Amino acid sequence: MNGMTSLAMIMVVFCGVSALVLYAICAKAQREDQAQLKRLRESQTYQSLREKLTELSHYDIDQLRIECSGITVTSVCPAHTLLSFSFKQNGNSVRNDAFTRLYAELIAQDFPLFVQRHAYKLCRYRVYRPNGKPESAYAFVMRRGFKDFLLAERCPAQLRIF
Repeated sequence: MNGMTSLAMIMVVFCGVSALVLYAICAKAQREDQAQLKRLRESQTYQSLREKLTELSHYDIDQLRIECSGITVTSVCPAHTLLSFSFKQNGNSVRNDAFTRLYAELIAQDFPLFVQRHAYKLCRYRVYRPNGKPESAYAFVMRRGFKDFLLAERCPAQLRIF
């Protein structure tokens, strides 16, 4: 019985040490992520993008797509492209999934409307480049109920033919 007790104690200590190691790894990754977000937020490219998105605040944004090549914003009514922000044309040609994810996080932090559950949902999807390589992309998409509400508010008098 004494051998079983010592084995149990060893397992408890092993689990505790494992938990501490995992916690330290996660804390380090979170600090690195926050440092990357801070550097990206201070970059000229993001400052330029943020200004352009702020200028669009009076429009009803249907979709905001974040891909490795750039960011596209479309409106609800009339449905057209409001902004096509190319990363390459604005001084940054870096194309990787981490970069795209960080932009999605910054936009979510700086524009709180996009994280309101009743208004938008965040979708992750894949974009396949001509060479077949998949890239992660994100889109803040306006929910159907919120879009219907906005259309009813903006255009209350609609002609209905029965």
